[in-house]
Amino acid sequence: MAIKNNFLNRRSFILGSSLAFTGVAKVFSKNTANKSHIVVLGGGWGGLSAAKTLRLMNKNCKITLIEKNKKFVSCPMSNWVIGQLINMKNITFDYKKFKKNNDIDIIFDQVTSINVEKKIISTSEITLKYDKLILSPGIKLDFSDIDGFSGSPNNSIFSAWKAGNETQNFSNEIRNIENGDNIIISIPLSPYRCPPGPYERTSLIADYIKKNKINAKVIVLDANQKIVSKGLLFKKAWNELYKNIIFYYSDSQIRAIAYKENKVFTDFEEYHYKTLNIIPPQKAPSLLFKAGLIEKGRNWAPVNPYDFTSKYYKDIYIIGDSTDASSVGSVPKSGYVAYSMGKVAGLASFYHLLEKEPPAPSMINTCYSLVSQTEGISVSAVYKFNKKKNKIVTVANASGLSPKRSNLIALNAWDWALAIWKDMLT
Repeated sequence: MAIKNNFLNRRSFILGSSLAFTGVAKVFSKNTANKSHIVVLGGGWGGLSAAKTLRLMNKNCKITLIEKNKKFVSCPMSNWVIGQLINMKNITFDYKKFKKNNDIDIIFDQVTSINVEKKIISTSEITLKYDKLILSPGIKLDFSDIDGFSGSPNNSIFSAWKAGNETQNFSNEIRNIENGDNIIISIPLSPYRCPPGPYERTSLIADYIKKNKINAKVIVLDANQKIVSKGLLFKKAWNELYKNIIFYYSDSQIRAIAYKENKVFTDFEEYHYKTLNIIPPQKAPSLLFKAGLIEKGRNWAPVNPYDFTSKYYKDIYIIGDSTDASSVGSVPKSGYVAYSMGKVAGLASFYHLLEKEPPAPSMINTCYSLVSQTEGISVSAVYKFNKKKNKIVTVANASGLSPKRSNLIALNAWDWALAIWKDMLT
């Protein structure tokens, strides 16, 4: 698929879709708000959106973004790299324009601790005092339940569920697929980051095998009872395009690995692999547990769905994949949801600094998935806060699944990515 350099005219819709700002500019900041220090942890989809939204509302407060990586590498669209459609430079950006255009300080360092009582966040190099703290730390991959897994994935075992070097390494491995190879993709029980992501990855690897006439198989071991997102559309595409390439098994969770034999074991079967892609169970990063932001026995951080403040500390906001759906509502862990949550949290923190109630949140999610180089499928939804349920809920008659796969959807997916990257990073 040819990569286009233009941006959709609907970019203006994307930029404003998550929140209605009408009348907000009429609210005048108090001196206390102007002198406040807001720290944002995480330079990904949620953190960038939150910081930029807050800066849009308040030109004078001090905003510091802490991010451990000096480059932004997009998880959405990283499957395209693995599927040989684009390369890493297409999804990798620096933060220079973001920093310059938004007057936001950026610290590239690893956060080591958060003292929620003293309102202090520390990295390996410095300690900062904050008035408001917005956390968008992403996820932690948890391999602990896989017997025989010893440390990081090696040169035949990959996760690549956090875009970066491993994405490139896995892409290189796919490029070298040979006749007779088995590529196994394991999918954890939901919830996990990007529900349709493993199925798109399966499709694009199969597409590469088919285009290059390689006699290889993609074996999908899904711990879930069925495909958890866009299931009918994925199954139809697989049946019509990859009949003898993709072999899908539900209720199949990898329990153990035998490295020397290149085998994995589920509860009832064993499978031989040449390349193994383990997408493991996930949970919020350890930092949130250590800070007391997650209840013992839970995997995700509970928040107030109206403004994404922590259930336990009103000056801390938690957004993105690390939030607990049982407190938020039925929204997926996706890049666009994190982006929308960032807008809600950025605006809410602005109002809270003024000691005012923020407006009720409204969010959007749009998710594109390719099933081949030239065809895609999509799902979208609009969300609002339901006061009675105290949850974010889907707006009636405002969600939809594409009726079939099409080339237009595939083209729209790339335009969407270009537009949202430009919004976040400039």
